[in-house]
Amino acid sequence: MKEPWSIAMLISGALFAAGSVPIAWERAPAWRAAGYETFRAEFAYTLRRMDRLQPALLVACLVSAAGFAVGATGTARVLAGLAASCIAAVLAGSGLVLVPIQRRLMDPGPDLSAADLGRFRARWLGGHLIRTIVTLAAFVMLVVAAAG
Repeated sequence: MKEPWSIAMLISGALFAAGSVPIAWERAPAWRAAGYETFRAEFAYTLRRMDRLQPALLVACLVSAAGFAVGATGTARVLAGLAASCIAAVLAGSGLVLVPIQRRLMDPGPDLSAADLGRFRARWLGGHLIRTIVTLAAFVMLVVAAAG
C-alpha cells in the first residue's frame, strides 16, 4: 500500500519544487533589478500561470505524504511525517502571507507608492525564498523516506 502513496508524493513534490525553484533561482534576481512597472507586469504574468497548478500540487503532495507516513514504519514514517509538516507549513504560509501580497502586487487598481511596492516585493521574494528552501528540504525527506 506504500507504493501508490510514494509515487504520488514524489511526483507531486517534484512538480511543486520544479515550479518553485526557477522563480527563486532565475526570476527573483531579475524581479529585484527590474523597475516597478516591469516587475508588476512580469510578476503578474508568471503568477497567473503558476497559481493554477501549484496549490493543487502542494495539496496532493501533503495528502500523499501523510498517506505514505501512515503506512510506513521507522525512519521512513518519521521523515514522511516531518516532510508533511513542512509541506503544511508551506501551504499555510503561502495562503496566509504570500497570496495576500501577490494580490496587492497584481492588482492594477490601487496606486501603490514606490516605498510600498518595494516593501511588498521584498516581503514576497523573501517569503518565496523561505518557501522554496522548506519545499526542497521536504522533498529531500520524501525521497529518503521512499527509498528507505
